[in-house]
Amino acid sequence: MSRCRQGRCRSKAGLSILGLRAFVLRDFNSYELIAALALLLWLDGSHAFGTPLLGDFSAAINNAEAVGDNPANASFLPNTSFAAMGEVLKSETIAVRYPGLDPITVNNNGISIPTTRPGLVFKPTPKLGLGGFVIPPVPYKFEIEKKKLPVILLNQPFYLNAKIKAELLGVANLAMGYRFNDQFGIGFGGEYIAARFTAVMTEAEKGSPLATVSGTGSIANANIGARIEFAGGRVGLGFAATALQMMKADLQVESPLLQGDDSQATVKSLTSGLNSQTSFGSGLAGIRLHLIPRLTLMGELRYTRQDSSQETISLVSLKKQRRDVQDTIAVRSGVILHLNRRINALGGFRFEPSAVGPGSTGTNPLIGYGTSEFLQSVAGLAPLAPYYALSSGLQIGFLPVSQKPNAPAQYWQLILEGGLTFTEASIGVDETGELPGAYYYRKIGAVGGLRFTL
Repeated sequence: MSRCRQGRCRSKAGLSILGLRAFVLRDFNSYELIAALALLLWLDGSHAFGTPLLGDFSAAINNAEAVGDNPANASFLPNTSFAAMGEVLKSETIAVRYPGLDPITVNNNGISIPTTRPGLVFKPTPKLGLGGFVIPPVPYKFEIEKKKLPVILLNQPFYLNAKIKAELLGVANLAMGYRFNDQFGIGFGGEYIAARFTAVMTEAEKGSPLATVSGTGSIANANIGARIEFAGGRVGLGFAATALQMMKADLQVESPLLQGDDSQATVKSLTSGLNSQTSFGSGLAGIRLHLIPRLTLMGELRYTRQDSSQETISLVSLKKQRRDVQDTIAVRSGVILHLNRRINALGGFRFEPSAVGPGSTGTNPLIGYGTSEFLQSVAGLAPLAPYYALSSGLQIGFLPVSQKPNAPAQYWQLILEGGLTFTEASIGVDETGELPGAYYYRKIGAVGGLRFTL
C-alpha cells in the first residue's frame, strides 16, 4: 500500500487490509501498559482555522479572525471589527482496520464545538490596528465517551473503553499591525492556550479498570507578518512566520495495576515534562487577486518544519525511538463571487498533508502513523491527515453604512455567513511500516457566524 513520504500518505481505499494473520494478546508489564495508555491519551490540540468557507485563507485579507495568522492584516482593516465563525453541526465518520482486529467505525454526529478562534480588532487610527481576546478559565467540562477503541501494544491487539473530560484553562490572543502607507504594513502577535483533561480507561470486554490519566498542557507562540498591496488594492501579498513556539505537557497516572515504587517512577519518567521549543518552525505566503470586478481569488502555502531528531515512546514497541516525521507544505485557497451589492458567494479548498510517515521496524526503527492519529480524530480534535476539504457558502450584508444619505452602501455593519464543508481522507500503511493499517475519514460540517463592523 502506501509510504507516507513528502508529508503525505498515499490514499487507497480505507479498510481494505484483509486476510492477515491474527495476533494473540500476550501479557506484558503493567507499568508499560499504563505508560502507553497515558501517552496515547495526551493528544495534540486542533489547529485554529482562519476563514472556513474560504479554505482558511488568511495571508492578505480584511477579516478580523485572520489577524491571528498574519497580524499585519490588522493594519489594513478599515474599521473596528469583530468576527465569530465556526462549525456548528457535523456528521463525521472515522474508520480503521488493523491486522488481527475487526474493522472499527466511529460516528460523531450532532452539535459541534467551534474550533475557529474569534477575531476582534480595534482601530484607534486608520494605520494602527490592535487585535486580540482573552478567554478566562471556563467551568464547563467537555466530555466524550468512546467504546472498543483498538490499540496495538507490543505488536498485539487490544481494545479499551475511554471516558475523557477536558477543561479549558485559558486562551489569550494579542496582535498589533501598523501600516506605513496604503501599500505596506507589518504586524506582531502572540497566542497562549492551556487546557486540562482526565481520562478513565477500562478494558472493553470485561470492564475492569485500567487507569485514570490526568494531564495539563499549554502552548504559546509569537508571530510576525507583513502585507503588501499593489494596483490600488487589486493585488495583495501576505507573509507570516511563527518566530517562537513553546509547548509544555505533564501527565499523572493512577491505576490499580501499578505495583511498587519502581513502576510508578517508570511511568512518571515517560509522561512528565514533555516540553519543546521551536524557532521559526512554520510560515505562510499567499496572494489575493481582484482583477475582475465581481471576482476575488486567493491562495496560500503554509510550511511547517518538523524535528526529526526528537525521541518519544512507541506505542507498538514501548521503546524510546525517533519519530518518522517530515516537513510539510499545506495549500489553502478561496474565491469570492460578488453576486450583488448585498450578497457574496464563497468557496474554498484546503489540502493538509501528514507530518507523520509510516515508520519502520528493523535495525533502525521509527515511530510511524497509527494509534495517536486515530484517537485524535475519534476525540474530535483533528481530521485524519492527509486530507482535502471543500467548502461553499454565502455572505449576506445588513445595516448599510453610507457616507451620504441615499448613497450606495460604503460597507455593511453586520454580515451573516453560512455554508457547508466536506472533508475526506483515505490512508494506508503497508507491512513495511511500524503499524500496518487502513484508515478512512469523512465529515460534512455546517459552518455559521457573523461579522460586525463599527
